[in-house]
Amino acid sequence: VPSPASATRTTRSGVRPMADLPRVLVVDDSRLVRASLVRSLQGHYEVREEGDGEAAWQTLVLDHSIQAVISDLQMPKLEGYQLLEKVRTSKLRRLQELPFILVSGEETEEERQKAKGMGVSDFISKGSGAAEVLTRLDHLLELTRIRQSLGDGREQMVQDPTSGLFTRKYLEIQTA
Repeated sequence: VPSPASATRTTRSGVRPMADLPRVLVVDDSRLVRASLVRSLQGHYEVREEGDGEAAWQTLVLDHSIQAVISDLQMPKLEGYQLLEKVRTSKLRRLQELPFILVSGEETEEERQKAKGMGVSDFISKGSGAAEVLTRLDHLLELTRIRQSLGDGREQMVQDPTSGLFTRKYLEIQTA
């Protein structure tokens, strides 16, 4: 149970309830690393934790409120790469587009390229400062919000919101 101090965040407009904070899933088999990431994110994000990739996958399928994942690369049951692959190949669109950050202590350039090819959103080293983690996560969530907004705008362009009929723009896109 969070303490009353951690249940709210002060913003320019006043106090923001914890329920209004974006929800992030932190996945790492090390309690110490999870605790460090939670401390970095606390007050900016609502954090859910899992200790392995399989539990994280179950959480992602069931918890529709999660807006991003920060996952360790090497874990029992399901590694970070395997979790990333399940997310990117999921039949659920919300998971396919989920910002996904892999965290590793000793990644090589090959590992970074492999993760990039699999659709990772970002790759950070263990021990990165709180400011770096927050900045990257903030940017990924903003990018996701903008993409969704553009998708919504495009959908409105091709379909009349009142009648539901497809517009001339829809025909142009289909024949292009």
